[in-house]
Amino acid sequence: MISRSQLKFHETFQPELHYISKIMELAGGRYSGTKFDISQKTGIPTGIQKGKVEPTIKYAAYMGLVEYTYTKGEYELYLTPLGKEIYRQDRYLHEPLSHWVCHYGLCCTHSGAPQWAFLVNGVHYHPNETITSEYLHTLAKQHFRLDISFEELFGVVKRTFTDGCFSDLSFLSWSDTLLFHELPENPELLFVYAYALLKSWESLLVDKNEITVIEASEALHFHNAFGLHNDEFLDILDQLSDHGVVAVNRQLFPATIIRLANAEAIIPKLYSNLL
Repeated sequence: MISRSQLKFHETFQPELHYISKIMELAGGRYSGTKFDISQKTGIPTGIQKGKVEPTIKYAAYMGLVEYTYTKGEYELYLTPLGKEIYRQDRYLHEPLSHWVCHYGLCCTHSGAPQWAFLVNGVHYHPNETITSEYLHTLAKQHFRLDISFEELFGVVKRTFTDGCFSDLSFLSWSDTLLFHELPENPELLFVYAYALLKSWESLLVDKNEITVIEASEALHFHNAFGLHNDEFLDILDQLSDHGVVAVNRQLFPATIIRLANAEAIIPKLYSNLL
């Protein structure tokens, strides 16, 4: 069960990619220190009760960029394999491709931030789908089994997509009603799609090397994170088959996907399709 404190990990602060980049820089040297030490090193503001250092560390971890331990008031930070590649290719996180990777990590079912994951995978089933904020709030309170305000649950999430670090993705529009956008397949993101598909597969369907396209949609929620229509997903599978990432068996109905690679092997290829 998710606690109120887990949902409020952000302390009302949005993720800021320039601060996440600074945490990645420290993590690259396996840095250890208190939040005050980290603040002094990076310029990320913090206070005794509240500040941006700890939420930024947690955002970076949810995005899959860093891992950390916390012992006796000290954080030890280190980069994940994904974080190492992103820091090598785009250390300041300027590229939209990097934003998509961070968005996927924050929203993924198996290891993302709870309310981001719920929004993208718990209520988002089809592109161009709408839902009122009131109904979303009702569903979320039932899901998390907490009597918690809309602002506490989704205020930061909403701002992240509408005027924050993910606004450039055009993933959704959100006033009183939330609209999930249908987005075109982006050739530059081919290996981001591959990484996301395999990472979710390895985490959620651990013992399966072959799944149906329906399982890829309904169990892995692959379409949701990228606003893809089913036809575009099938086209992406064909491209990934050409690259030896998966094999697609269309002789069965529904068609099945056979995993031929693992997510970590895709990491060095993430930026290879950038023009």
